[in-house]
Amino acid sequence: MSRIDHKRKRLVCAERSEKLSIVGVAKIDSSTKKLIHRLTPKDIAIIDHEDLDYVCAYALASKKVKAVINKSSFSSGKYPNRGPYILLEHQIPLYENIDHSIFKYIKENDKIEIKDNLLYKNEIAVPLKSISKRDCDQFQKKSLNNLKNEMFAFIDNTLYYMKKEKGKLFHPPRLPAINIPVAHRPVLLVTRGEYYIEDLMRLENFIKKQQPVLLGVDGGADGLAFLNYIPDIIFGDMDSVSDESLKKAKNIVLHSYDNGICPGEARIKKLGLPYSKYSCFGTSEDGAILMCYYMNASYIVIVGSHNNLIDFLEKNRKGMASTVLTRILVGSKLIDAKGFFKLF
Repeated sequence: MSRIDHKRKRLVCAERSEKLSIVGVAKIDSSTKKLIHRLTPKDIAIIDHEDLDYVCAYALASKKVKAVINKSSFSSGKYPNRGPYILLEHQIPLYENIDHSIFKYIKENDKIEIKDNLLYKNEIAVPLKSISKRDCDQFQKKSLNNLKNEMFAFIDNTLYYMKKEKGKLFHPPRLPAINIPVAHRPVLLVTRGEYYIEDLMRLENFIKKQQPVLLGVDGGADGLAFLNYIPDIIFGDMDSVSDESLKKAKNIVLHSYDNGICPGEARIKKLGLPYSKYSCFGTSEDGAILMCYYMNASYIVIVGSHNNLIDFLEKNRKGMASTVLTRILVGSKLIDAKGFFKLF
């Protein structure tokens, strides 16, 4: 087949794809984390998530939804986010809502249809823009030009808060009461990050032989449950973990902050589950590491860690002061298994 024939074939395929109709059930939420737990392969996910991150995109892809419609931009150009590529690699069609009106007209469980870059619900037609890999490549090119500005601001923020928070490391708060021993035992700490499921699968022999304490940070507990492990501890704000994992966990430790705010308390009380608290600065990932360190764990293996600029920008963090301080303190007790599966 000649190059011209190949080109004609691609054009025909593109024309056919434009005429295809996608019919499904609308599942809609401004919080992608909350939406994910309600999705099925029959659904079209409608989100409001600028700069869609890797973790949420991976979760959307695992639900095998028919399409994803975003009220915001999949990529704003601030930094090279990875979410849109994940969905396109899983052959999930992407659309942006051009006039940002979709939350006004579409409600949960509406039957909807996407055709010719329009979203139909009865007589209502909402304009959409189809997002291709070429569009994503253009977004990435733009964002790479802006990356230096984001990095400089990120470094300045990190240094400022490192100076401000350094003293907190040596005033450890009261440890929570839990019903399993942690001292002198290894801990496997799982957080939702890039390739965390793949890394967990590669650690099967380690789990069998060493019998570590299994600690899921928020939605990381669902990764343990996915592989049929019961978390010994779930730690965090409880904003991305499923009810099913919470009900099976042996211990729930809520992350509370210096100002007394404890974001996950209302949810756990509503579920009627027992819990304790651990108050510390920083992210829940940092808090879980510090808690295990002060509980005198022999060592901590972390899966799905957040440890670089893009990781933190995708989590909407403007710096990583608490992460740097935590890792300086914990030192060689922390073993980072991010990307471990790539070695095999």
